[in-house]
Amino acid sequence: MVIDKIGNINNIVETNRSKNVSRSRDVSRNDKVEISSEAKQAAEVSRYTQTVMDTPDAARAERVQQIKLQIQNGTYDKFNDDHVIEMVADKIASYLLRK
Repeated sequence: MVIDKIGNINNIVETNRSKNVSRSRDVSRNDKVEISSEAKQAAEVSRYTQTVMDTPDAARAERVQQIKLQIQNGTYDKFNDDHVIEMVADKIASYLLRK
């Protein structure tokens, strides 16, 4: 009678040798940055705020006086600009909605 061995001798496990796999560098990089309209508006407000902070008080007072005179004379044409009116309305609305 012949008995065949079952399994490995002395529980020795043979490892399979792995082959090196070459990796392709065909990775496409299409990063994209989108700036929201709110961020653009915040940057604009920040820029205006910084301009106001950097302007000496005497220059601002003089500019305010000039604008007051132009408004009284009816020659201040930027006040009729729809963009300015819309910005003021938005500020008032956001202030009222916070309360």
